Amino acid sequence: MSGLTLHVDGERWRHHISHYVARHQGDLIPVIKGNGYGFGIPTLAREASSFQAECVACYSVDEAAVIRSQFQGDVLLLAPHQSLEEAWVIHTIAPNSEQFLEQNPKRFVIEMLSPMKRHGYLPTDIAHAITKFTSTGTCEGLAIHLPIDQKSSVTTWINKELNELSRLGISPNQYQNSIWISHVSSEDLIALKKQRPEIRWRVRVGTDLWLGARTSLTANATVVDRHRIAAGERVGYRQSAPGAGWLIVASGGTSLGVGLEAPARDVKSLVKSILRFFGWNPSPYIWNGKSLALVEAPHMHNSLLFLKGDSAPEIGEEIGLNVRFTITTFDEIVFE
Repeated sequence: MSGLTLHVDGERWRHHISHYVARHQGDLIPVIKGNGYGFGIPTLAREASSFQAECVACYSVDEAAVIRSQFQGDVLLLAPHQSLEEAWVIHTIAPNSEQFLEQNPKRFVIEMLSPMKRHGYLPTDIAHAITKFTSTGTCEGLAIHLPIDQKSSVTTWINKELNELSRLGISPNQYQNSIWISHVSSEDLIALKKQRPEIRWRVRVGTDLWLGARTSLTANATVVDRHRIAAGERVGYRQSAPGAGWLIVASGGTSLGVGLEAPARDVKSLVKSILRFFGWNPSPYIWNGKSLALVEAPHMHNSLLFLKGDSAPEIGEEIGLNVRFTITTFDEIVFE
């Protein structure tokens, strides 16, 4: 073993998933996309099959094909500009769909334009979409993709939009009395179900489902080499050793998602930038409870780390790794 490993406490992880699934009583739509939240798409598709999910969601047709090899239920395709004419695929329709789709899909949901403003129809345009696409297919619901950072309850906004649809003469049975919704809080979902009991609220969930039991997941990297170094000694591509100690070469670099950060506008990011300016350069690697310093930015497959002192991890030893699972590719997933 010489790469990145995700160790999973299988019992605790599946205990969380089973409780999450039971809480939604058949209306949960597991989201399986991208890197499979660190687990890989095939692993999550098998898990969804094991708890008999009725439908799962993914982004692209390529992801849908991989899912289908492990899961035999319906697949909601989230990309409004892609199509896959299979009986098990439910498409997402948005205004840009009309420019990309060669033919109307047989099954679809219609995306409403949410405060996120990514894509979707305004209420005044949904009637047109329903008329256009139900001429050859079946509308299986409306879709709402909400922002994650919600400052207040979204029930008021959703009720306003649905009231506007009613005013425009669009009845819930025209969209199967179903709304497929992402990033809705438990409190808002309870309120919506109470206020609109005639609607089936189908909740699309990825992160909270697969990564909700965070303590059941442990990411490790492997020490692939180590060298004794003196203060000022040349190391890396263009660096000098910050002191006497060890240069640790650990598995994991930018090609696997290590060292990548999403843009952020917060105080923590500002503080980190200032500290880096003064030479403080922590890494996601941890040994004996201590964060190791990056000698320079991670390479494509490995990272160079500095460790002060006499002791150091052995070649082949695993060390801790604190990463974002949604951008990290692991060489091995170990269920324990």
